[in-house]
Amino acid sequence: MKKYFLLLLVLSFFKLNAQQIKGKSTQQRFTATEKYFSFNPLALAELQVAIGAGFGNRFSERSEYFTELSYIAKHPFYDMPEKSLHGFRFLAQYRYHFLQRWRPLINLGNFTKASRERNARHNPFIGVEFRLKPFNFTDKRTFFKSSPPDTLNSFLYKANAVSIGGAILFGETYNISSNGKWKLEVTAGIGGKVKIIKYKNLPVGYTPLFIRGGFGLKPPAIDDAVGMPYFPFSIRLKYMID
Repeated sequence: MKKYFLLLLVLSFFKLNAQQIKGKSTQQRFTATEKYFSFNPLALAELQVAIGAGFGNRFSERSEYFTELSYIAKHPFYDMPEKSLHGFRFLAQYRYHFLQRWRPLINLGNFTKASRERNARHNPFIGVEFRLKPFNFTDKRTFFKSSPPDTLNSFLYKANAVSIGGAILFGETYNISSNGKWKLEVTAGIGGKVKIIKYKNLPVGYTPLFIRGGFGLKPPAIDDAVGMPYFPFSIRLKYMID
């Protein structure tokens, strides 16, 4: 009887220990969120310069959300037809991460998140993006009225515009510092957007005159309310805060 009791006690000990190890291993896969700030230097070279910052939070092993808010204005170094332009651009993304194989720096049995991140060569993900860009601008254009016939040549108008779009993204994140605080992120994707225009000082009955041309390949004018594809591409610097 004592032998059976001793055997039962030993088996219970091993079972409890195995459960603790399994639970500890599961917990160490992803023990905390990853929060960071980001900056997109390529946005400073866009036709409409964008100045802003982003924030991201990887709240599980595979899931992450990212937002970015930027002030947009007419680029001071490009010769653009717009007389003035200002507004903002808001991005919201959900990202799904693909897990990478890794090995600890030192085989001490303590496979922490920090050691995993330092050893991962890269971190690929796929995501979906929503973007919203409302802005105001002024420009000159020819407007016409059919009844009674009349034309306004080089009329200086003011307008409000709202651009709404969505895209599918593919990206990777690379460590660029030994402590894993600084990272480089590259994303590219494909999507579509539509623009809504509202003229503020245009007389009633007049409509804008657009000259399409370019065999359909000419980019639409800033006040041309059309839907079109867009191809988001960015290189962001990320600083981990958590």
